[in-house]
Amino acid sequence: MKTSRSRPRIRDVAEAAGVSETTVSHVLNNKGRVDAATRARVAEVAERLGYRPNSNARGLRSGRADTIALLLPVGADLALSHHVLAVDFYLSLTMSCVEAAFEHDQALLQLPPLRKLDDLRRFSIDGGIVVDPVPEDPRVAMFQRLGLPVVTVGRDITHPDDPWWVAADSAASTSAVLDHFVAAGARRVAMLSVDIEWSWFADAELAYVEWTESHGHEPMLVLARPDKLDSSAAEAANRLLDLRPDAVYAPPQWLATGLLRVARERGVRVPDDLLVSVGVDSHLARTSEPPLTAVDLDPARTASEAVDLLVRRIEGRESEGPRLIPVALHPRASTMRADVHVTAGPATRRRPARP
Repeated sequence: MKTSRSRPRIRDVAEAAGVSETTVSHVLNNKGRVDAATRARVAEVAERLGYRPNSNARGLRSGRADTIALLLPVGADLALSHHVLAVDFYLSLTMSCVEAAFEHDQALLQLPPLRKLDDLRRFSIDGGIVVDPVPEDPRVAMFQRLGLPVVTVGRDITHPDDPWWVAADSAASTSAVLDHFVAAGARRVAMLSVDIEWSWFADAELAYVEWTESHGHEPMLVLARPDKLDSSAAEAANRLLDLRPDAVYAPPQWLATGLLRVARERGVRVPDDLLVSVGVDSHLARTSEPPLTAVDLDPARTASEAVDLLVRRIEGRESEGPRLIPVALHPRASTMRADVHVTAGPATRRRPARP
């Protein structure tokens, strides 16, 4: 009984196109000297037959693993690092990285927190994406010590000239939220942020201070500790509300949630007494009471750009970076007083990265 192969071979493409297997290999790997007409014919036959190069064989020839790593952010205490997985942004970023890697014929390996260099040596990878690096991030340093290409989502604020990073435009999103507050009637605009050296927070805080200066407002910026999230949020929220703001921008969801809880305990009504916006959209933001005005950081595009940038670096091409991702503001009940009508659209103001 004759059986059929489910996967065409390079020999099948060569026979159907009337060329040698070497010519097919050159065309599909963009090597050698092959005239344009032959290239077009081979490419058409390969597409029609559904031929795909064997990744294992390709890896043996190129010395590449066709696998990239993803490392999510960690806190000072590695045992508490799992909390980032509860954030919609990181989950969406991870799944979108999987899809983007697949489009580049790469597998994605999500690594746990790395404690030592041997943790990274255990895996055969071509490079990695490190999310939310801190200054002189040890995860980035591990890739560099092994000679592996690395890009970051967010940037090391101590290396302003590094072009190998992708990030949502935190400065633009901050300005969009603050302008939205003013349009909604706010006059004492505050910010509740986190004492951690991620560029997302650093850019937002700088944008807030510059915005208050340009509008003749006194800055009211309170930083929460990045550990013991519930108690840190409550303590920082109480300190901020003592300053009697009428609007607060809290970039991370856990701080915004803590602020809402403390406001209820103190009898501060949102949005009647206090406008609140969070810096990243999520299920929690949409289902809070009241629903929170939030910034869409576009994790799908962030992932696509990060994977593309990493593949460029693996292949030895120019960076064409850094890459800032445009953001959009979604107004909801937490900033909508009954007597004020406001509208909002994409946050399109672009700012250069600042150290």
